[in-house]
Amino acid sequence: MDSEKDVLGKVDALLRRHAVGAPGSGGETGGVPILTDLVDEGADAEAIAELSREVFLRVMAEVEGRLAVDLEARLAQHLVAQVHGAVASALGDLRQELANAIGDAVSQAIRQRQAK
Repeated sequence: MDSEKDVLGKVDALLRRHAVGAPGSGGETGGVPILTDLVDEGADAEAIAELSREVFLRVMAEVEGRLAVDLEARLAQHLVAQVHGAVASALGDLRQELANAIGDAVSQAIRQRQAK
């Protein structure tokens, strides 16, 4: 938790130092600073790597979370129609089989009664 606060503190400090509109910040991205705009060339490579990993993990977690929710909703929407169709078809088949079984049972009962 402390490591996370430390990394977030570093990110906040870097963003404040390179606020939108400051010289050299986000020129190619429409005024939004990107990681390479925020990190000095002389900065500690290990800190940069840690910050990069943290940003990557957070972005991926957010994207995966959103994708999972969207995918689940789309699949549910798609599968509901297919499940309803399959159930209706199965019920139709079962009705026909039940009607055939009842008809056979009645016919057999009539034959047995006539044979007596």
